Amino acid sequence: MWGSLAESTGPGLLAALRLALERREFRLAYQPIVDLRSRRPVGIEALIRWPRMSIGPDVFIPIAERAGLIRDITRQVCRLAAEERITHRIADPVRLSINLSAADARTLETAALLSKLVQALGGPFLNVELTERCLLESERCGPVIRAIRAQGIQVHLDDFGTGYANLQALVELTLDAVKIDHRLTRRVCDSRTAREVVLHLGRLAGTLGLSLTAEGVETEAQAHQLAELGVQRAQGWLFGRPRFIEDCEDH
Repeated sequence: MWGSLAESTGPGLLAALRLALERREFRLAYQPIVDLRSRRPVGIEALIRWPRMSIGPDVFIPIAERAGLIRDITRQVCRLAAEERITHRIADPVRLSINLSAADARTLETAALLSKLVQALGGPFLNVELTERCLLESERCGPVIRAIRAQGIQVHLDDFGTGYANLQALVELTLDAVKIDHRLTRRVCDSRTAREVVLHLGRLAGTLGLSLTAEGVETEAQAHQLAELGVQRAQGWLFGRPRFIEDCEDH
C-alpha cells in the first residue's frame, strides 16, 4: 500500500524516512549500462527505490540530506548491494555503480564502507557516482576520492552539465568517467546546440582520459546520434528499465 498523503509531505515524510531506515524499507532497482557500439552490457547501476511510498528519490533524497540521514541511506544501499550481489547473476563481467552524496565524499569512513562492498562482490567491480556538487568541495572531497580509487574503485561524475561544473576542480580531482545529464540527452536529436555541447564534452573527456556515458536514452535515434558524437556508453529505457533483483535475468 502506498504511503499516506500525510507521510508524503513535510514532517510526515521525514518521520516516514526515519521509520523506513529502521524497517529497511528501501530497495535497489538495477539498470544496465551498455557499450553504444556493440550494445553489450558493461555495467549496471543500483538505483534506490522506496516501494511503500509513491515518490521517487528525487524527492526523498534531498530531504534525507537536509535531515542528516543520507549517510544512513548510503549504508543501507551498500548492505543491500552486498547481499544481492547482482554482478554474480550476470554472465558477462560488469561493474556495479552506486551513488554517493557530497556528504559521503567528505568522510574517509566511506572508503572503509566501500571496502566491505568490494569484498562482497569478490573484487574491485565497483563504480561510485558523485554529483557535480563535489567539484565545489574538491579540497574536502579529494582525499576521500583518492582513498576510494586506491581500492580499484572507479569514480564517475554524475549528471555532468547541470550547472555546478568547475573545470579547474575537474582537472584536480582524479576521475574515471563522466555521465551526461538526461536533460541534455533528450535534446540531442532536435537541438544543434545540444549536439555541439555533447561533442565538446566528449572532446574534453577524451583529453582528460575519461570515458563518457549518456543517461536517459529512450530512442534508437538518440542512441545513434550519441554514438556519432563520440559517446561510448549509455543507459536508459531503450536498453532496459530498472528492475528489482528478483526480476533480473541472466542475458
